[in-house]
Amino acid sequence: MRIYKQADKKKDERIPDGETLALYIKSLKLYLSDNPRMDSGLADLISKLPSDRQVRQNFSKQECKLIYQTLEYVWSKITGSPIVSEKEVIKAPETLSGSYIMLRNGLLLSGINTYDIIRQNIGMIGSLLGISGMTLQEYLARKPEEIIRLVIKNGALRLFISQDKCFYAQCSSDTYGEWARDKIRKLDFKNKIVKIIDLNSVFKGWASGIVVRL
Repeated sequence: MRIYKQADKKKDERIPDGETLALYIKSLKLYLSDNPRMDSGLADLISKLPSDRQVRQNFSKQECKLIYQTLEYVWSKITGSPIVSEKEVIKAPETLSGSYIMLRNGLLLSGINTYDIIRQNIGMIGSLLGISGMTLQEYLARKPEEIIRLVIKNGALRLFISQDKCFYAQCSSDTYGEWARDKIRKLDFKNKIVKIIDLNSVFKGWASGIVVRL
């Protein structure tokens, strides 16, 4: 019985608070409005979600737990990955490694590499960063570095966490100054390396950018 309770507690710790859940709901509803022809079953689930304002202001911990089950299912079906909350990154659990894209509101998208994240979540990224679907499709036909640069230019924070827990980030100077610096400072990694790219220079992937250590 004790083991069962500990397992439940560990699972509950993954459930984001109402503020974070509200961000996911808002993002999914925005995605639905931009992609009205998406899978009808998923569209129905999204449309039936409470408003982000309701969740933020009125939901109890138990209600957040229930709504999280639906959110986790819908999010994984759309993005191909489970929800990874900012709280999990801050705590730097042993299982956290690989490539991520973080957006201003703290939402995280994960994948094999940055290009794969963009390709797998092109509709979601377009909605959240305000990039038209036509533009993204055009950039997908180019070299991977070009669409990665486009996403960074429009406010994304590119992340990579190595197996030995070294933290690497890449973003524009505007993104770094406006919100990324504060987010990165909260992260519990011993080695944090940030590369600030010059959007007026040729982008060469992780090789680009001025190094900042935090």
